[in-house]
Amino acid sequence: MAKLERYRSPTARRLVERVLESPALVAAVRELPPEALGKWIDTLGLEDSGEIVALASTEQLLHVFDEDLWSASRAGEDPRFDPRRFALWLEVLLEAGEAAVAQRLCGLPLDFVTLCVARVVLVIDLDALGVELSEGGEANDPLEKALENAPYEEWQEFRLISRDARSFDSVWAALLALDQNHHDVLQRILERCAALSAELLDDAGGLYALLTSDEMLENDVRAERDDRRAEAGYIAPSDARAFLELARRGELDEATRDPVTRAYFRELAPTPKRASAAPKRNVERLQRLLRGSEPPKRAATKALVQRPARRLDAALRELAAAKPDLYRQRLDELGFLSNALIAGHSRGGQRLRPVEAVEEAAQVCEHGLEQLLEKSARSALELVETLHLDQLFRAGFRTA
Repeated sequence: MAKLERYRSPTARRLVERVLESPALVAAVRELPPEALGKWIDTLGLEDSGEIVALASTEQLLHVFDEDLWSASRAGEDPRFDPRRFALWLEVLLEAGEAAVAQRLCGLPLDFVTLCVARVVLVIDLDALGVELSEGGEANDPLEKALENAPYEEWQEFRLISRDARSFDSVWAALLALDQNHHDVLQRILERCAALSAELLDDAGGLYALLTSDEMLENDVRAERDDRRAEAGYIAPSDARAFLELARRGELDEATRDPVTRAYFRELAPTPKRASAAPKRNVERLQRLLRGSEPPKRAATKALVQRPARRLDAALRELAAAKPDLYRQRLDELGFLSNALIAGHSRGGQRLRPVEAVEEAAQVCEHGLEQLLEKSARSALELVETLHLDQLFRAGFRTA
């Protein structure tokens, strides 16, 4: 008699093997949403994800980088770029060969690649360096010692001085790969890095001060990242802080929509989707496999989305039956509020998890709805129909 066996979800490594064994699933990797791809890589561990990274498109990786290469120590702080994490990504990309990593770098925005290089190496014009060393005399002894202690390489008219010894080798290997077939691209990158270094030299008070500092020029790249994430529904920490501060102060009338929310939904306008190269059924099959590979606790946490509080929940159910398009709009608004809490709010010094943010946003909206019901002759359904959830949230946030 055949025995019944408990279903065991595939291990992360076995899942990769199953995908690589199926040409249909290999093609489907390039159609995965970046969020799903990023979670898969996170589950595997970046160091063990070389085969999956090699299959992904450069566009997918750019969106994964937006999430993986930036971090903030506290909720509400602007994220900072992590050069060591990028160096680890370069090591993984180099597993596919030098030509492959060079092609990847060429496909990424030039500002982004420039930031990555500038955060790891200080690019100095050799002629300018010679002038500075010749003019300083004995006063340059500390500078010469700093230069001796810093790893460096030279490329044409530039000296590339390490700003982060643990990341320097990976970045230098990638730049050499880029030089093989894309010499002009590398030239542009290093010229821009040298210009940035010249500006830093002026601000820092000389090369010695710069070699011993840890300043970063990343505002432009962060802004581009914020734009890409806004299209996907994320909200920048600065915008989240501004929205929550407006709600806290209560300076706007509940009937008025605040400028942060208006800008968010204007940028969230749908964009045309590119044609899929893999059949939809293969992409769905791959996503089912990925969901099945998650640890039980993690999968259960994702499924545990708390329902909004009672009056708001009832009004939303009625709205879903009567006006489904407006109901979907309200769900988008709840998503905005949850993202604002994740990006700009904390509880006990800790960033909220998505399920916690949804629950808290719904509770604040419920509180705002109760306050407005006390002052209005309208029903809960009428208020939810005529007011955006962000307006209910602002009404409740001041006193919640």
